[in-house]
Amino acid sequence: MRDFFQHALDPNIHLRRRLFQLLSTIALTEFIIVTLYTAILNTSPVGVAVMLFGTFLFAMTVSLTFKSGRMRLGATISGLLYFSIYPLTFFSSGGIYGGGPPVAAFALIYVFLVTQNWERIASLALCVLVDGCCWLAAYLHPELLTKRTVAMEHAESFLAVLLVTLLICTLFAFVAEVYAEENRIVQRQKKQIEDLNRAQKRFFSSMSHEIRTPVNAIIGFNESTLRENISEEVRENAQNIEVASKLLLHTINEILDMSRLETGGMEIVCADYRTTAMLSDIVSMVWLRAQEKGLEFVIRVDPAMPASLHGDEVRIKQVLLNVVSNAVKYTREGSVTLAISGRYDEQGVFYAVYDVTDTGIGIREEDIPQLFSAFQRVDEQSTHAIEGTGLGLSIVKQLLDLMGGSVTVTSEYGKGSNFHIEIPQQVVDPTPVGEVNLRRTPRDETACRENAFAAPKLNILAVDDTPMNLKVLAKLLKDTGVSLDTAMSGAEALQRTAEKRYDLILMDHQMPEMDGIECMHRIRKQENGLNRDSRIVCLTANVGKDMERLYMQEGFDGYLEKPIRGKVLEDEIMRLAPDLN
Repeated sequence: MRDFFQHALDPNIHLRRRLFQLLSTIALTEFIIVTLYTAILNTSPVGVAVMLFGTFLFAMTVSLTFKSGRMRLGATISGLLYFSIYPLTFFSSGGIYGGGPPVAAFALIYVFLVTQNWERIASLALCVLVDGCCWLAAYLHPELLTKRTVAMEHAESFLAVLLVTLLICTLFAFVAEVYAEENRIVQRQKKQIEDLNRAQKRFFSSMSHEIRTPVNAIIGFNESTLRENISEEVRENAQNIEVASKLLLHTINEILDMSRLETGGMEIVCADYRTTAMLSDIVSMVWLRAQEKGLEFVIRVDPAMPASLHGDEVRIKQVLLNVVSNAVKYTREGSVTLAISGRYDEQGVFYAVYDVTDTGIGIREEDIPQLFSAFQRVDEQSTHAIEGTGLGLSIVKQLLDLMGGSVTVTSEYGKGSNFHIEIPQQVVDPTPVGEVNLRRTPRDETACRENAFAAPKLNILAVDDTPMNLKVLAKLLKDTGVSLDTAMSGAEALQRTAEKRYDLILMDHQMPEMDGIECMHRIRKQENGLNRDSRIVCLTANVGKDMERLYMQEGFDGYLEKPIRGKVLEDEIMRLAPDLN
């Protein structure tokens, strides 16, 4: 019995097989009990013989079914055997006045649970037919019923009720245990998934830090090279390194974004923003790429567009940059057009509408449904030589879903495509933007240094456990004339801040023994400390709005992502220490 119940409750065995075993065992038990009862009280040797033969056949059928594994055939035969013997037990037990009705109920339940598909329908129909015939025959010909004493009728009825009750109680206990076991499995799987998600987040966070650290050095040293008075050949090489570094950084960001989206770590953070300022940033980032390919980049802004909106400006720019960059990437000649407008729906909700149209290679109609699938690229034969991870449009679709937006695609293969994007936004300032000219001449930002400041009175401490990162900061700040000290650990930083007053501290986050957050808090609480009120900026490879919020909540005055660009670093210094520039 122990082995039987272990087998019946084993989650590795198919549920229907376990159910068949349970019900067949109960049915066989009932056969044996009824046969023994018939043999003791029944005066008909033929009836006893039929019951014994039926019990033997049923036991053999169940046994062979388990050995052969042909559950459907075994279930059908078992059901046929069960209710083919039922008429004998019905008439010999006194019909409806004996154990017939409860046994009939048992038969219906058994047939329904152990059969399936057409076998279930046929078996149930046959079972109902047999029951009906027995009831009708007993009504028309009561003389066919075996004469029973009142005591025998009560005993048989009580026995039948006990047997059916045993079936129902066992079945409910089985279902409850199966449910409990399935719930335990689901909970274990849920915990495994949560552990996997946490491990995945840690992995990508670690990879982000490990990859961005050398990329920070490459971009930083390359930018310092571009600032120097160098030959055109060296400048061209440095510019090519810059383009390749940006492409690598873009690939890393796409992989990290996909990881956050899949693990539910991506959040939409809404704030007010100026429409033209957001569009100007997009144009600045895309214009040079289009010019390098000899493409015309056209921007059309509806003059009625509201001047200020409320939404996640960062994610909207990410969506548009992905789509527009894709259009530039897959367009060999002609133009790429970005058209911006707005509309109100029937409920008065404002939708910012963006149309990106190109004269590129186009998309086959049957390939359009695959566009937003991760790790897939349509028309591999035409696009295999074009760089990219295949994640961009998948990220676009998932970000739009998070913002309640939508994207539709129309395309003519070989002639071009149109991406129609709509994003619900709140209108902050309904004043129309009017005529907007976003066309601008791209410039090499790293070669133009008129905005660089000079601050010889400014004392800065840079804390980072990677010497290369400290060298990058030193080179990027060389032309500003600032006084820069460095520390390679939290302990060294505490020692320096106890000895000297600094106007600004640039603090790396991930450091051994004492990380940047702990070091910042110790500086703020340093006894007789000279830098308890100093501005502290976190420099980190842990990117994203969630990390930025964490650093601001911890008490940092600023946050800069690695790799650090010279212009961004200078702007942050000027923001936090304007009186010393």
